[in-house]
Amino acid sequence: MSEPNAIEVFQDLILHTPAGDLSVMRSALIGHVSGAWQHAPEAEKTLKRNTSLDGDVIAFQRGSDAELPAAGLTLWSRPDGYEVSNIVPRETGKLGFGTYNALLREFADLIARPAAIAGGFQVEVTSDSQSLQDVSSPDVAAALRRFSAAANKSTGSTHPADRKRWMQFLILAYQSGGDLGADFLTRWLVEADGWDDESAHDLAIQYEFAQDLLRAYDDERT
Repeated sequence: MSEPNAIEVFQDLILHTPAGDLSVMRSALIGHVSGAWQHAPEAEKTLKRNTSLDGDVIAFQRGSDAELPAAGLTLWSRPDGYEVSNIVPRETGKLGFGTYNALLREFADLIARPAAIAGGFQVEVTSDSQSLQDVSSPDVAAALRRFSAAANKSTGSTHPADRKRWMQFLILAYQSGGDLGADFLTRWLVEADGWDDESAHDLAIQYEFAQDLLRAYDDERT
C-alpha cells in the first residue's frame, strides 16, 4: 500500500464490453485459461441451482502450488460485462486480503487481460487499499485525524477536549453525506492509527448512533 494511513481492502475485477455481447466475453475468457486455472462448468451449474440471482455466471478453479492456494473464482454478469463476485478457498481456512488480491491479480494477468485483447473488452482492477480521502471529504478526514492524533487512546472520547473534537467529526461526517462506514472507521482506527480493537469498536458504535440520531432529527424537522 503506497498511501500513508491507508488500509488494505479486497480488490474488485470488473470487465466492461462496449459492444454488450456477453457471449463473446464468455468464450474469450474460457478460451484463455492457463497456468493453474481451469474452467469449472460443474461449479456454474451448482451456483445457478443454489442462487436466485439473475444473469450469467462463469466459474473458474485454481489448483494449489507453492505460490497460492487452491481457490474458486466466480464471475457474475452485469449489464455491461462481468465482475468477480467472490473468490473462495477450495480447501481449508479463509483468504486474507493479501492472498485474495494475489489470486485476483493472477487471474487478471493470465486470463482476463489476454482475453480482453482477443474479445475487445476492457479490464478494470481496483486498488488494494483505501484511505480516508477515498471514503470521505477532506474536511471529514482532517477532523478524524485531528481527533485521533490528539486523543488519549485508552480513554477514547471521554476527555472534554477529545469529546469536542469527536463531536466536530461526527457532525461533519453527517453533513458531508459521504461513504464512510462504521466498518471502515473501525479498521482505520486500528490498522492505520493504532487504536485497540475494543476502543475502536466503541467509537464506531458511537459513530453509527450519531449518524442515525442526526438523520432522525433532520427528518423530524422536515
